[in-house]
Amino acid sequence: MHALVLAFSSAAGGLLPSFAHAADAPRVITEPATTGEIIEVVRLDGTVNSLHSAELSVEIAGLVDTVFVETGDRVTAGMPLFELDDSLERLAVAGLEADRRQADSARQDAARRLEEARSVGAGRNIAETEVQARASAVEEAAARLASVSANLDRGRARLERHRLVAPFDGVITERHAERGEWVEPGEALVHLVDREALRLDFPVPQRYYRLLGEKAQLRYRVDGGADDWQRAAIDTMVPVTDSTARTFLLRGEPAESAGLLPGMAIEGRLRLPTGREGLTVARDAVQRYPDGRTTVWVIDDPEALTVAERQVTIERGYDERTVITDGIEAGDEVIVRGNEALERGMEVRVEDERGGEDD
Repeated sequence: MHALVLAFSSAAGGLLPSFAHAADAPRVITEPATTGEIIEVVRLDGTVNSLHSAELSVEIAGLVDTVFVETGDRVTAGMPLFELDDSLERLAVAGLEADRRQADSARQDAARRLEEARSVGAGRNIAETEVQARASAVEEAAARLASVSANLDRGRARLERHRLVAPFDGVITERHAERGEWVEPGEALVHLVDREALRLDFPVPQRYYRLLGEKAQLRYRVDGGADDWQRAAIDTMVPVTDSTARTFLLRGEPAESAGLLPGMAIEGRLRLPTGREGLTVARDAVQRYPDGRTTVWVIDDPEALTVAERQVTIERGYDERTVITDGIEAGDEVIVRGNEALERGMEVRVEDERGGEDD
Protein backbone atom coordinates (compact mmCIF):
# COMPACT_ATOMS: atom_id res chain seq x y z
CA MET A 1 0.00 0.00 0.00
CA HIS A 2 1.40 3.32 -0.99
CA ALA A 3 0.99 6.06 1.64
CA LEU A 4 1.33 9.76 0.95
CA VAL A 5 3.73 11.84 2.96
CA LEU A 6 2.21 15.15 3.91
CA ALA A 7 4.52 17.79 5.33
CA PHE A 8 3.29 20.04 8.07
CA SER A 9 1.95 23.26 6.66
CA SER A 10 2.40 26.30 8.90
CA ALA A 11 -0.18 29.03 8.84
CA ALA A 12 0.53 32.71 8.27
CA GLY A 13 -1.25 35.70 9.73
CA GLY A 14 -4.94 34.70 9.63
CA LEU A 15 -5.04 34.01 5.88
CA LEU A 16 -5.61 30.28 6.58
CA PRO A 17 -8.40 28.68 8.64
CA SER A 18 -7.82 28.51 12.34
CA PHE A 19 -7.13 24.75 12.31
CA ALA A 20 -4.04 25.33 10.14
CA HIS A 21 -2.36 27.24 12.95
CA ALA A 22 -1.89 24.02 14.91
CA ALA A 23 1.62 23.10 15.93
CA ASP A 24 1.36 19.91 13.88
CA ALA A 25 -0.95 18.77 11.14
CA PRO A 26 -3.07 15.74 12.06
CA ARG A 27 -1.34 12.46 11.35
CA VAL A 28 -3.21 9.97 9.22
CA ILE A 29 -2.70 6.67 7.42
CA THR A 30 -4.07 6.19 3.93
CA GLU A 31 -4.54 3.51 1.33
CA PRO A 32 -5.87 3.61 -2.23
CA ALA A 33 -9.37 2.37 -2.99
CA THR A 34 -8.95 -0.81 -5.00
CA THR A 35 -11.07 -2.86 -7.37
CA GLY A 36 -11.23 -6.62 -6.94
CA GLU A 37 -13.48 -9.63 -6.81
CA ILE A 38 -16.18 -9.38 -4.17
CA ILE A 39 -16.08 -12.17 -1.60
CA GLU A 40 -19.14 -13.42 0.23
CA VAL A 41 -18.22 -14.35 3.81
CA VAL A 42 -20.66 -16.65 5.58
CA ARG A 43 -20.49 -16.99 9.35
CA LEU A 44 -21.02 -20.53 10.53
CA ASP A 45 -21.40 -22.44 13.78
CA GLY A 46 -20.19 -26.00 13.79
CA THR A 47 -18.95 -28.96 15.79
CA VAL A 48 -15.73 -30.96 15.92
CA ASN A 49 -16.52 -34.59 15.17
CA SER A 50 -14.38 -37.70 15.04
CA LEU A 51 -14.40 -39.86 11.94
CA HIS A 52 -14.17 -42.92 14.19
CA SER A 53 -16.47 -43.08 17.18
CA ALA A 54 -18.04 -46.32 18.34
CA GLU A 55 -20.05 -47.88 21.15
CA LEU A 56 -18.40 -51.29 21.44
CA SER A 57 -20.14 -54.46 22.57
CA VAL A 58 -19.43 -58.19 22.70
CA GLU A 59 -20.70 -60.65 20.09
CA ILE A 60 -21.82 -63.32 22.55
CA ALA A 61 -23.42 -63.22 25.98
CA GLY A 62 -21.23 -63.88 28.99
CA LEU A 63 -19.90 -62.91 32.38
CA VAL A 64 -17.25 -60.17 32.48
CA ASP A 65 -14.08 -61.74 33.85
CA THR A 66 -11.42 -59.09 33.23
CA VAL A 67 -11.53 -55.33 32.56
CA PHE A 68 -8.39 -53.97 30.92
CA VAL A 69 -9.23 -50.26 30.55
CA GLU A 70 -10.51 -47.26 32.46
CA THR A 71 -12.19 -44.09 31.27
CA GLY A 72 -9.59 -41.78 29.72
CA ASP A 73 -7.18 -44.55 28.70
CA ARG A 74 -5.55 -44.34 25.27
CA VAL A 75 -5.66 -47.61 23.34
CA THR A 76 -4.34 -48.89 20.03
CA ALA A 77 -6.04 -51.11 17.49
CA GLY A 78 -6.06 -54.74 18.64
CA MET A 79 -5.58 -53.95 22.33
CA PRO A 80 -7.89 -56.01 24.62
CA LEU A 81 -10.58 -54.03 26.44
CA PHE A 82 -12.74 -56.71 28.12
CA GLU A 83 -12.55 -60.47 28.55
CA LEU A 84 -15.50 -62.73 29.35
CA ASP A 85 -15.33 -65.94 31.38
CA ASP A 86 -14.38 -68.56 28.77
CA SER A 87 -13.72 -71.62 30.95
CA LEU A 88 -16.66 -73.62 29.57
CA GLU A 89 -15.83 -72.64 26.00
CA ARG A 90 -12.23 -73.80 26.46
CA LEU A 91 -13.44 -77.20 27.65
CA ALA A 92 -15.72 -77.45 24.61
CA VAL A 93 -12.82 -76.58 22.28
CA ALA A 94 -10.62 -79.18 23.99
CA GLY A 95 -13.30 -81.83 23.35
CA LEU A 96 -13.57 -80.83 19.69
CA GLU A 97 -9.79 -81.02 19.29
CA ALA A 98 -9.93 -84.61 20.61
CA ASP A 99 -12.77 -85.43 18.20
CA ARG A 100 -10.72 -84.03 15.32
CA ARG A 101 -7.70 -86.16 16.20
CA GLN A 102 -9.95 -89.23 16.34
CA ALA A 103 -11.58 -88.40 13.01
CA ASP A 104 -8.21 -87.78 11.39
CA SER A 105 -6.93 -91.13 12.67
CA ALA A 106 -10.03 -92.90 11.32
CA ARG A 107 -9.55 -91.25 7.90
CA GLN A 108 -5.90 -92.35 7.77
CA ASP A 109 -6.85 -95.90 8.71
CA ALA A 110 -9.56 -96.04 6.02
CA ALA A 111 -7.12 -94.69 3.45
CA ARG A 112 -4.54 -97.34 4.45
CA ARG A 113 -7.10 -100.17 4.11
CA LEU A 114 -8.09 -98.89 0.66
CA GLU A 115 -4.47 -98.75 -0.46
CA GLU A 116 -3.93 -102.37 0.69
CA ALA A 117 -6.97 -103.57 -1.23
CA ARG A 118 -5.83 -101.86 -4.42
CA SER A 119 -2.29 -103.19 -4.05
CA VAL A 120 -3.39 -106.86 -4.12
CA GLY A 121 -5.45 -106.34 -7.23
CA ALA A 122 -9.18 -105.84 -7.35
CA GLY A 123 -11.07 -108.81 -8.89
CA ARG A 124 -8.19 -111.23 -8.54
CA ASN A 125 -7.24 -111.52 -4.86
CA ILE A 126 -10.00 -109.33 -3.43
CA ALA A 127 -13.53 -108.70 -4.55
CA GLU A 128 -14.23 -105.48 -6.46
CA THR A 129 -17.13 -104.72 -4.14
CA GLU A 130 -14.75 -104.81 -1.15
CA VAL A 131 -12.50 -102.25 -2.79
CA GLN A 132 -15.50 -100.00 -3.49
CA ALA A 133 -16.65 -100.37 0.12
CA ARG A 134 -13.26 -99.34 1.41
CA ALA A 135 -13.23 -96.33 -0.94
CA SER A 136 -16.62 -95.30 0.43
CA ALA A 137 -15.26 -95.67 3.96
CA VAL A 138 -12.44 -93.23 3.09
CA GLU A 139 -14.95 -90.66 1.80
CA GLU A 140 -17.08 -91.04 4.94
CA ALA A 141 -14.00 -90.63 7.17
CA ALA A 142 -12.94 -87.52 5.23
CA ALA A 143 -16.44 -86.04 5.56
CA ARG A 144 -16.42 -86.80 9.27
CA LEU A 145 -13.04 -85.08 9.62
CA ALA A 146 -14.28 -82.02 7.71
CA SER A 147 -17.37 -81.78 9.92
CA VAL A 148 -15.38 -82.06 13.15
CA SER A 149 -12.82 -79.54 11.84
CA ALA A 150 -15.60 -77.05 11.05
CA ASN A 151 -17.03 -77.48 14.55
CA LEU A 152 -13.57 -76.94 16.01
CA ASP A 153 -13.08 -73.76 13.98
CA ARG A 154 -16.48 -72.54 15.14
CA GLY A 155 -15.58 -73.30 18.76
CA ARG A 156 -12.28 -71.45 18.47
CA ALA A 157 -14.04 -68.49 16.88
CA ARG A 158 -16.52 -68.38 19.76
CA LEU A 159 -13.60 -68.57 22.17
CA GLU A 160 -11.98 -65.55 20.52
CA ARG A 161 -15.25 -63.64 20.82
CA HIS A 162 -14.97 -63.78 24.58
CA ARG A 163 -12.44 -60.96 24.25
CA LEU A 164 -13.39 -57.44 23.12
CA VAL A 165 -10.54 -55.61 21.38
CA ALA A 166 -10.16 -52.04 20.12
CA PRO A 167 -10.96 -51.76 16.38
CA PHE A 168 -8.94 -48.53 16.01
CA ASP A 169 -6.65 -46.21 17.96
CA GLY A 170 -8.46 -43.89 20.31
CA VAL A 171 -9.47 -42.82 23.80
CA ILE A 172 -11.97 -44.52 26.10
CA THR A 173 -14.51 -41.81 26.88
CA GLU A 174 -17.00 -44.01 28.76
CA ARG A 175 -16.99 -47.48 30.37
CA HIS A 176 -20.31 -49.11 31.21
CA ALA A 177 -19.47 -52.56 32.61
CA GLU A 178 -17.61 -53.98 35.61
CA ARG A 179 -16.12 -57.38 36.44
CA GLY A 180 -18.81 -59.87 37.37
CA GLU A 181 -21.58 -58.32 35.26
CA TRP A 182 -23.52 -60.36 32.73
CA VAL A 183 -23.51 -58.70 29.33
CA GLU A 184 -25.45 -59.33 26.14
CA PRO A 185 -24.59 -58.72 22.47
CA GLY A 186 -25.45 -55.16 21.46
CA GLU A 187 -25.02 -53.83 24.99
CA ALA A 188 -22.40 -51.04 24.91
CA LEU A 189 -19.46 -51.75 27.19
CA VAL A 190 -17.23 -48.81 26.21
CA HIS A 191 -17.32 -45.72 24.03
CA LEU A 192 -14.14 -45.38 21.94
CA VAL A 193 -13.29 -42.14 20.09
CA ASP A 194 -10.42 -41.46 17.72
CA ARG A 195 -9.00 -38.04 18.71
CA GLU A 196 -6.67 -37.79 15.73
CA ALA A 197 -9.00 -38.20 12.75
CA LEU A 198 -11.12 -35.09 13.36
CA ARG A 199 -13.41 -33.21 11.02
CA LEU A 200 -15.20 -29.86 11.30
CA ASP A 201 -18.90 -30.15 10.51
CA PHE A 202 -20.89 -27.02 9.61
CA PRO A 203 -24.53 -26.70 8.53
CA VAL A 204 -24.57 -24.17 5.68
CA PRO A 205 -27.69 -22.36 4.40
CA GLN A 206 -28.78 -23.85 1.09
CA ARG A 207 -28.61 -20.53 -0.79
CA TYR A 208 -24.81 -20.68 -0.70
CA TYR A 209 -24.57 -24.09 -2.35
CA ARG A 210 -24.24 -22.68 -5.86
CA LEU A 211 -21.27 -20.49 -4.82
CA LEU A 212 -19.18 -23.37 -3.49
CA GLY A 213 -16.37 -24.13 -5.88
CA GLU A 214 -12.64 -24.74 -6.04
CA LYS A 215 -11.87 -21.20 -4.85
CA ALA A 216 -14.03 -21.43 -1.73
CA GLN A 217 -12.06 -21.20 1.51
CA LEU A 218 -12.91 -22.28 5.05
CA ARG A 219 -11.45 -20.85 8.24
CA TYR A 220 -12.27 -21.77 11.83
CA ARG A 221 -11.50 -21.16 15.49
CA VAL A 222 -12.75 -22.58 18.78
CA ASP A 223 -16.03 -20.96 19.76
CA GLY A 224 -15.54 -18.11 22.21
CA GLY A 225 -11.76 -18.28 21.95
CA ALA A 226 -9.34 -15.52 21.06
CA ASP A 227 -7.26 -17.76 18.82
CA ASP A 228 -6.35 -16.68 15.32
CA TRP A 229 -8.45 -18.04 12.50
CA GLN A 230 -7.03 -21.27 11.09
CA ARG A 231 -7.52 -22.54 7.57
CA ALA A 232 -9.23 -25.88 6.96
CA ALA A 233 -9.43 -27.80 3.71
CA ILE A 234 -12.96 -28.45 2.47
CA ASP A 235 -13.14 -32.24 2.69
CA THR A 236 -16.75 -33.09 1.92
CA MET A 237 -19.85 -31.25 0.79
CA VAL A 238 -22.96 -33.37 1.19
CA PRO A 239 -25.34 -32.47 -1.69
CA VAL A 240 -28.46 -33.18 0.36
CA THR A 241 -30.42 -30.45 2.11
CA ASP A 242 -32.03 -30.78 5.51
CA SER A 243 -35.68 -30.23 4.68
CA THR A 244 -36.37 -28.68 8.10
CA ALA A 245 -33.40 -26.34 8.55
CA ARG A 246 -32.77 -25.85 4.81
CA THR A 247 -29.07 -26.46 5.27
CA PHE A 248 -26.48 -28.85 3.86
CA LEU A 249 -23.43 -30.34 5.56
CA LEU A 250 -19.98 -28.91 4.88
CA ARG A 251 -17.11 -30.92 6.37
CA GLY A 252 -13.65 -29.41 6.77
CA GLU A 253 -10.33 -31.06 7.53
CA PRO A 254 -8.09 -29.05 9.89
CA ALA A 255 -4.41 -28.75 9.05
CA GLU A 256 -3.66 -30.04 12.54
CA SER A 257 -5.90 -31.30 15.32
CA ALA A 258 -3.89 -29.79 18.21
CA GLY A 259 -6.23 -28.02 20.60
CA LEU A 260 -9.34 -29.63 19.13
CA LEU A 261 -11.48 -32.20 20.90
CA PRO A 262 -14.49 -34.15 19.60
CA GLY A 263 -17.70 -32.35 20.51
CA MET A 264 -16.15 -28.87 20.68
CA ALA A 265 -18.17 -25.95 19.33
CA ILE A 266 -16.36 -23.99 16.65
CA GLU A 267 -16.89 -20.83 14.63
CA GLY A 268 -16.43 -20.88 10.90
CA ARG A 269 -15.95 -18.34 8.13
CA LEU A 270 -16.73 -19.58 4.64
CA ARG A 271 -15.24 -17.35 1.91
CA LEU A 272 -17.13 -17.65 -1.37
CA PRO A 273 -16.03 -15.79 -4.52
CA THR A 274 -19.12 -14.27 -6.14
CA GLY A 275 -17.69 -13.67 -9.61
CA ARG A 276 -18.51 -9.94 -9.30
CA GLU A 277 -15.99 -7.13 -9.01
CA GLY A 278 -16.33 -4.04 -6.86
CA LEU A 279 -14.51 -1.12 -5.27
CA THR A 280 -13.39 -1.75 -1.69
CA VAL A 281 -11.80 0.21 1.15
CA ALA A 282 -10.72 -0.71 4.66
CA ARG A 283 -13.63 -0.93 7.07
CA ASP A 284 -12.03 1.65 9.38
CA ALA A 285 -12.19 4.23 6.62
CA VAL A 286 -15.99 4.34 6.71
CA GLN A 287 -17.77 6.73 9.07
CA ARG A 288 -21.47 6.51 9.84
CA TYR A 289 -23.62 9.36 11.17
CA PRO A 290 -26.89 9.33 13.11
CA ASP A 291 -28.72 10.94 10.19
CA GLY A 292 -27.90 7.92 8.03
CA ARG A 293 -25.04 9.41 6.06
CA THR A 294 -22.01 7.25 5.32
CA THR A 295 -18.75 8.96 4.37
CA VAL A 296 -15.05 8.48 3.85
CA TRP A 297 -12.23 11.03 3.99
CA VAL A 298 -9.90 11.25 1.02
CA ILE A 299 -6.83 13.23 0.06
CA ASP A 300 -8.43 15.98 -2.01
CA ASP A 301 -5.24 17.71 -3.18
CA PRO A 302 -2.11 15.51 -3.23
CA GLU A 303 0.16 18.56 -3.50
CA ALA A 304 -1.45 20.74 -0.83
CA LEU A 305 -2.12 17.64 1.27
CA THR A 306 -5.67 18.67 2.12
CA VAL A 307 -8.62 16.40 2.79
CA ALA A 308 -12.26 16.24 1.76
CA GLU A 309 -15.20 14.20 2.99
CA ARG A 310 -17.08 12.15 0.40
CA GLN A 311 -20.52 10.68 0.94
CA VAL A 312 -20.58 7.08 -0.27
CA THR A 313 -22.99 4.21 -0.83
CA ILE A 314 -21.86 0.90 0.62
CA GLU A 315 -22.72 -2.77 0.43
CA ARG A 316 -22.08 -5.44 3.01
CA GLY A 317 -18.34 -5.99 3.27
CA TYR A 318 -16.13 -8.97 3.93
CA ASP A 319 -13.13 -9.55 6.18
CA GLU A 320 -11.97 -6.01 7.05
CA ARG A 321 -13.13 -4.54 3.73
CA THR A 322 -16.24 -2.56 2.80
CA VAL A 323 -17.66 -2.51 -0.73
CA ILE A 324 -18.29 1.01 -2.10
CA THR A 325 -20.80 1.32 -4.95
CA ASP A 326 -20.83 5.11 -5.33
CA GLY A 327 -19.00 8.22 -4.10
CA ILE A 328 -15.32 7.53 -4.84
CA GLU A 329 -13.26 6.02 -7.62
CA ALA A 330 -10.51 3.43 -7.82
CA GLY A 331 -7.16 4.93 -6.88
CA ASP A 332 -8.56 7.61 -4.56
CA GLU A 333 -6.34 7.84 -1.48
CA VAL A 334 -8.64 7.04 1.43
CA ILE A 335 -7.82 7.83 5.06
CA VAL A 336 -8.08 4.70 7.19
CA ARG A 337 -6.53 5.98 10.45
CA GLY A 338 -6.79 9.39 12.06
CA ASN A 339 -10.09 10.33 10.40
CA GLU A 340 -11.99 10.97 13.63
CA ALA A 341 -11.57 14.79 13.87
CA LEU A 342 -10.89 15.97 10.35
CA GLU A 343 -12.41 19.05 8.71
CA ARG A 344 -12.79 19.90 5.06
CA GLY A 345 -9.66 21.52 3.66
CA MET A 346 -7.50 20.56 6.63
CA GLU A 347 -3.87 19.79 5.93
CA VAL A 348 -2.63 16.45 7.22
CA ARG A 349 0.55 14.47 7.49
CA VAL A 350 0.47 10.90 6.22
CA GLU A 351 2.44 8.18 7.94
CA ASP A 352 2.91 4.56 7.04
CA GLU A 353 1.50 1.86 9.29
CA ARG A 354 4.85 1.39 11.01
CA GLY A 355 4.62 4.86 12.51
CA GLY A 356 7.08 6.65 10.24
CA GLU A 357 6.41 9.19 7.53
CA ASP A 358 6.12 7.90 4.01
CA ASP A 359 8.62 9.61 1.77
